[in-house]
Amino acid sequence: LAPDPRTDPSDEQSPLVEASARAQRLVDALAQLTEVAGVTVAVQVSAGVVVAPAGSADLTELMRRAGVAVAQAKLRAGSVARYDSGHDGASIDQLVLLAELRDALATDDQLVLALQPAVDLVTGGPAGVEALVRWRHPRRGTLQPADFVNAVEASDMDGQFTRYVIDRALSEVAGWAAQGISVPISVNVSARSLLDPRLPADIGEMLRRHEVAPAQLVVEITESVVMSELPVIDEVLATLRGIGVQLALDDFGTGFSSLAFLARVPVEEIKIDRSFVTEMIESREAAAIVRATIELGRWLGMRVVAEGVESAEQRRALAELGCSAAQGYLFFKPLPANKVLAVLQSLSDSAQTALVLPLRADGAS
Repeated sequence: LAPDPRTDPSDEQSPLVEASARAQRLVDALAQLTEVAGVTVAVQVSAGVVVAPAGSADLTELMRRAGVAVAQAKLRAGSVARYDSGHDGASIDQLVLLAELRDALATDDQLVLALQPAVDLVTGGPAGVEALVRWRHPRRGTLQPADFVNAVEASDMDGQFTRYVIDRALSEVAGWAAQGISVPISVNVSARSLLDPRLPADIGEMLRRHEVAPAQLVVEITESVVMSELPVIDEVLATLRGIGVQLALDDFGTGFSSLAFLARVPVEEIKIDRSFVTEMIESREAAAIVRATIELGRWLGMRVVAEGVESAEQRRALAELGCSAAQGYLFFKPLPANKVLAVLQSLSDSAQTALVLPLRADGAS
């Protein structure tokens, strides 16, 4: 590529500026939508840039530093990052973590599900279960999603990781069905995973193998998906809906794109972000957003689930507004998979008992 004419050669930073500009032009060129065998493909590209005085580092060291910069670009979802020695240790740790994840995906006991039931605010029965991931790391102890999911989603293992979690979730649903409990399970899916046109077929194969009805799987869409206005993502979501999988829009209300997304892609469920639920009793503004979201769901024929419910007052207010369901510590914390069936059975039994009303009171004529 030709040197950038906007670069001042007298600037001592000009080699780094010029290298960064060249990297950005390469990224922009590679990221253009292209068509392969009739399928529109979007390419996500990250680049790492490192500049060093001649003779100060050999090629191996320069490549290592460039790899650190690429890792930084991926971790912060940026397309180009310059090498920063201050991030060197952290980036290497992330790379080691990803290498360890490859081993974890090949085992059955490291990546496990923690399951949080949602409760129907009318009947008190189970409305669904959200699948969350925990990593029982043999050296680092139990890792929460915040410790590794962002790194996974920025790596080439995101698709394998997503399929692993969905497969484990469907296995749980099949086990509940064998005990007479029919409850859908929700799984968060990243924007990167939805760039893969093969995902719907792979999910369809897993549904058939576990003998689970497609409607029992709910794919939760995050804000990163909402902001990715790529035709391939909309096509993948449409195909998922076509085979019967349900879609849910997570953290509704926190992003400016949420309403526009609902006009692009129909969903079956919207989840009110916990930040509004937490503040709805004291804040008129938060309460107004919660009320408007519930009304929107009613008009569009969608379920509305409130996240992060922690008090009886919040539950009562949500029920009065007509919210479909809720989840949070008031009801249940995320539970180990082997404890969820008993909870779902108890909720189902309680709901059925509540619906059986006596014809008349004892002693009445």
